[in-house]
Amino acid sequence: MSVIDSRFTLETQFDVKRIEEFVRQYWREANIEGKWHEGPANAGKWFTFLEGPPTTNGFPHVGHIRGRTYKDVVLKYHRLLGYRVWAQGGWDEQGLPVEIEVEKKLGLRTKKDIEKVGYEKFSLECNSLVDYYLERWREIGTRRLGLWLDLERAYETRRPYYIEHVWAFLKNAWKKGLLFEDYRVLPFCPRCETALSDAEVDQGYEDREDPSIFVKFPVEGASNTYLVIWTTTPWTLVDNEAVAVNPNFNYALVKVNVNNTTEYLWLAEPLVPKLMEKFGIKDYEIVRVVKGSELAGTRYRHIYMERVPIHASHIDKAHYVVLADFVTLEDGTGLVHIAPAHGPEDFEVAKKYGLPVTNSVEINGIFNENGGGFRGKYWLDVSQEVMDDLKNRGLLLRHETIVHAYPHCWRCGTPLIYRSDRQWFIRVSAYRDKLVEELKKVKIHPDFLRDRFDNWVANARDWTISRSRVWGTPLPIWRCKDDPGKVLVIGSMDELRKYAKFIPNVPSEMLVHRPWVDMVRIETEDCREWVREPFVVDVWMDSGVAWIASVDGLRNKELFDRLYPYDWVTEAIDQTRGWFYSLLVTSVLWMGRAPYKSILISGHVVDKYGQKMSKSKGNVIWAEDLFNKWGADPTRLYLLIKSAPWDTMSVDPDEIAETRSVLSILWNVVKFADTYMALDKFDPAVHRLEELMGRGLIEDRWMLSRFHSRLRRFISYMNNMELHMAAREWVNLVVDDLSHGYIRLIRRRVWTEESREDKYVAYAVLYRVIKGALIMGSALVPHVTEYLWNAFIRKFEREEAISVHLMSIPRVSEEYIDEKLEGAFELLFALFSDIAEMRNRIKVKLRWPLARAMVKVEGGDQGMLGQVKHLLEYLANVKEVQFVGDLGQCNENEYVRAQGKGYEICLSKVMDKRLYYEALAREVVRRIQTMRAKANLRVDERIRVYVSTGSNDLLTAISEFRDYIMNEVRAVDIVSNRASTNALTMDWDIEDMRVQIGIERIP
Repeated sequence: MSVIDSRFTLETQFDVKRIEEFVRQYWREANIEGKWHEGPANAGKWFTFLEGPPTTNGFPHVGHIRGRTYKDVVLKYHRLLGYRVWAQGGWDEQGLPVEIEVEKKLGLRTKKDIEKVGYEKFSLECNSLVDYYLERWREIGTRRLGLWLDLERAYETRRPYYIEHVWAFLKNAWKKGLLFEDYRVLPFCPRCETALSDAEVDQGYEDREDPSIFVKFPVEGASNTYLVIWTTTPWTLVDNEAVAVNPNFNYALVKVNVNNTTEYLWLAEPLVPKLMEKFGIKDYEIVRVVKGSELAGTRYRHIYMERVPIHASHIDKAHYVVLADFVTLEDGTGLVHIAPAHGPEDFEVAKKYGLPVTNSVEINGIFNENGGGFRGKYWLDVSQEVMDDLKNRGLLLRHETIVHAYPHCWRCGTPLIYRSDRQWFIRVSAYRDKLVEELKKVKIHPDFLRDRFDNWVANARDWTISRSRVWGTPLPIWRCKDDPGKVLVIGSMDELRKYAKFIPNVPSEMLVHRPWVDMVRIETEDCREWVREPFVVDVWMDSGVAWIASVDGLRNKELFDRLYPYDWVTEAIDQTRGWFYSLLVTSVLWMGRAPYKSILISGHVVDKYGQKMSKSKGNVIWAEDLFNKWGADPTRLYLLIKSAPWDTMSVDPDEIAETRSVLSILWNVVKFADTYMALDKFDPAVHRLEELMGRGLIEDRWMLSRFHSRLRRFISYMNNMELHMAAREWVNLVVDDLSHGYIRLIRRRVWTEESREDKYVAYAVLYRVIKGALIMGSALVPHVTEYLWNAFIRKFEREEAISVHLMSIPRVSEEYIDEKLEGAFELLFALFSDIAEMRNRIKVKLRWPLARAMVKVEGGDQGMLGQVKHLLEYLANVKEVQFVGDLGQCNENEYVRAQGKGYEICLSKVMDKRLYYEALAREVVRRIQTMRAKANLRVDERIRVYVSTGSNDLLTAISEFRDYIMNEVRAVDIVSNRASTNALTMDWDIEDMRVQIGIERIP
C-alpha cells in the first residue's frame, strides 16, 4: 500500500504560496521530478525538446516566464500522453550580453577600458557574473515556476565540451569552403566596438530622428553648377567618392535664383516641382533635360578636398558621376552620394568602377587620420559639424529632420555605423535553396507567421561571425606570422594540444577563453609561429549549435541520434531571425537537415499601457515579484489564458487576482467533494461509475458529457499549440461546469441524509470529473493540482500514483458525449443567468421564491426542455417554469420581461403571502448557516436552534417552514425562546425585523 503523506490536508484555507512551497518540498523529498524525467514504464516513444537557452546576464522577468510557462505546459502535456520527455535545460553564458553587465559592474565605458583592466580579470568577472545569475535562474526562473527542465544535465555554452562543437562546426565549414575572410561593409556598434550580423541588426531597429539634408556638389568646369544629393548621414560625406544616377531616368538642369544669385542644379526631372517647393524656390527654369546615362563621367569637386587631403591624392580615380540601377525616385533628388566604405551597395559600385574605398572611421566611431581635419572626432559630432560647415559655405540647400527606423545595437542600444572592414564569414548564401527546402518540412505554429521566417531564409546573406570582443568562443583560426596567407583552423581541444608547443597552466574551463587561449603557442613544420585571429565567435553561433553541443553529440553519438532532429522548440517571434535561424543554418550546413520538426513562435510582452518594458522606464515586471505577491500557479494560468501564445501580451499584474480566484474555486470544489464523500463513506472502488450511471439523473449525464467534450477539445487545442484555448477549456470546466453548474445542481442530493443511490451516482461523477480535471490541469498549474491530488484523490484511492504528474491523461469516452444534451444545459444556464439579472432589476434576491417564469424558445427541442424544466425551477427559485409558444399573458403589472439569444422570458414579480414567508425562512437558514461556519461545525453535526423575535411575520415563517429549516441546517429542534448559555448567539436584522438566533451543538 502506498504511503499517504498526512501533511496534505484540506482542513485549511486556500493559500497558494504556502501550497506551492510545500509542494516543491514534497517534490524534492519524493524525487517526483526525477521520476517524471524517467518517463512512464515501458515508454516506447520520445518527445524531444531543445531548450532555447536564456542568457545569464540578469534576472528573469515576465517575458521570460511567459515563454518558460509554454515550455513546461507542452512538456508536461506530452508526459501525460505517455511520452518519455527529453527536457534538458540550457544556459547561454557568453557574448555581449554578459560583457555589458560586467562593464557596468566595473564602471567601464569603452573597449580600451577593458584593455586597461586586463582581459584576464575581465573574463574572470564574466565567469563570476554567470555563476551569480545562473543560480537565480535555476531558482526563480525554473524551480519556483514549476518548470521541470533537467538542470543537473543542463548545457552551458561556456564549457570546453560545448565550445569544441562550435570549433568542430567551423572546421567542417572550412573544409567545405564555407568559412572565409573578406573585406566588406558591415554594421558595427561603436560602443561595443564589434561587427554585427544581419540577424542581430534586425533585432535592434528603433525609431530615431536624424538629419535630412540636401547638399550641393560643385561641378568641375561649370560655374555655379551643382549636383544635388540627399543624405541622412552627413558624416559619410567625408568619405564620399562618387555620385550615382539611374541611367534610365531623365535629369534636369534647373536654373534657379538663390539669394539674388543664379545657380544651376542637376535634379531628377520628375522631382523638380516637389523639390523646388521644398527648397522654397519659386523662380526656376528647366534649361536642359538628359538621360542619366549622359551624365556619366561628369566630374565634381569634393566638398572637403582641402580639409581631407586623402581625396586630393586619388583625384584621378574618384569624384565623378557613375551609373547604378538601385537609384530610385522615392526619396531624395535622384542623385545618390556614394561612400564606398559605408554602404554595401556603394561598396559594390566601387568594385565595379574601381573607386577608392576610403574609410575614415574606426570601429569605435572615431575618425582616423584619413579624416584629415575631422581626425579624433566622434561620428555623431562630425555629422553636426558637417552641417554647420556646409551651411556657412552655402552648400546646404535644405536642412530638415526625419524620423525613421534605424538599426541600433541589440544589446546596448547604441546607433550602428556601417564601415568597411576585414572579417570572417560563413557562406550561407551558397545554401539558400537547401535552407528553404528544409524549412518547408518544419511545422510552424502559428502558420500565418511562417512567411516572416521563410522570407528571411530565402534572402539569407553570408553570416559575419567574427566579433572584436573578449568573453566568447574564441575563433579557432590561426594565421602564420611569417606568411599571413597560411591559415590553420582548429576543430577540437585534442587538435589544439597536438600542435601546441606551450599551453598556459590554467584549468581547461578557462583555457578555452581569452586571454589564455591566445597564450597557446603553436608551431608546425611549415610555420614557426602561428597567431590566433583576435576574434571571438558571434554569440548566436554558440546557441546555434545547441542541437548537437547540448548533449556533447560528437562523443555521445547514440544519444544524439535518438534526439535529433528535435520534436519541438519554442521562443519569441524575433528568434525567426535569431536562434531559430542560427539553429537552422548550422544544422543544414553541417548535417544537411533542419534540427527541429516543429516550432511555436511566441509573442512579446508589454506593460498594461502597451509600452515596451525596459529598465530605464522602470516598467519591467520581475518574475520574483509576481511569485512573491501572487504565486507561480496563478501567474502561469494568467499568462496562459490572457492571449494566444503568438500575440503581443499586455500584462497587468493586478489581473492575476482573477486566476488566483479560479484556483480558489477549484480548491472549494474539491473541499466540497471531500467533505460530503467522506461523510457518506463514498468509495470509488465500490461505487463504480459505470455500474451506477444507469440510475443517474440528467445532470449526471450532462456533467460526464461536458467533461469528455471539454477533454476532447483540450487535447485538440494542445496538439495544435493553441495553449490559450486549452487553458480556457480547463478554466471553464472548473468554474462554469463544476462549481457554478454541477455542484449547484447536486447540492440538494448530497445534503440529504438518506442513503439514496442517485447520491452515490453524483459522487461517482463528481469524483471522476475532478480526478480528470486535476490531471488535465497538472500541465497548467502544477503545484495546486499536485496538492489536491494528494489531499483528495489519494485519500480515496491509496494505490494511485504518488504524483498527479506521473499519471496519463484520461481517455475521451465518446459514448458519454451528448451534444444535444449539452445544448439544452447551455440554454438552461443562459436562462438562469438572465433570470438572475431580471431579479436584480426588480430587486428580488435569488433566495426569495417567485411564482412563475414563462419561456418562449425559438426552435427548441420541447422534449429536452421538458427534461431540464425542474432544474431551471430549482436554480432560478421559481415555483413553476412554463415553456410556451406565446407570451401573450405577460403583462407589465405582474411580469418583467427579457429577451435572450433565441428566447424570451417573462418572470412574475408579484409575491403572495406564502412566498413571502418562504423567503423569510430562507433568510433565517442563511443566518444559521453563517453561524454554523463561525462555530466550526462539521457538516454532519446536529444542532438545536433558538429563536427570539417580536416579529409575527418571522414567527409565522419559521412555524410554516419549520421542517424545511431544520433539514437545511441539520437541526433537531427549533425552540422559540432565548438560547441556553452553551449556545452561540447572534442578533440579526432580516428585512428590518430584529431576531436573536442561537445554535447549540448536540453532543
